Amino acid sequence: MRLATMSDLQAIDTLVEEAKMLMQQDNNPQWDARYPVLQDFEKDIQERTLFVLDEQQIIKGFIVINDEAPDWYDQLEWPIDRGNAFVIHRLVASSQYPGTAKQLMHFATSYAEQHQKTVLLTDTFSENQRAQSLFKKHHFIKSGEMTSNLFPFDKGKPFYAYYKKLTR
Repeated sequence: MRLATMSDLQAIDTLVEEAKMLMQQDNNPQWDARYPVLQDFEKDIQERTLFVLDEQQIIKGFIVINDEAPDWYDQLEWPIDRGNAFVIHRLVASSQYPGTAKQLMHFATSYAEQHQKTVLLTDTFSENQRAQSLFKKHHFIKSGEMTSNLFPFDKGKPFYAYYKKLTR
């Protein structure tokens, strides 16, 4: 795992397009032509929050980890203190490389623990069964849900929020 650079954008874009096709096949409109776009990843790279799984110069997946929770998280009742949390955003694991999602999740946990965080937060669309399964497998607990008409959450169905307590 390493921080992404601007020279990784083409590989990242290819992975995003692959993910969007899988989402379409799953009847999951979470990602579309409006979100995420290249500018989102350029910003993540500039902010040093985008990490790529690079093995032998092949980018197999990526994950964004920062401390910026969406505003709608404030509307939920969390059974944990969110004051010392990292948030996972925009995770993609290539379907061509089994085990990539697991590696990304292990990295997120390890990275958060290295930064003395006590919890990881994330969310996904209610129709994104793949992400929900991944979060459950990695011991994330659903904390609540939200439906919105505001971009990029304007999908007509709820988004689910999750947390994972970290132990040091």
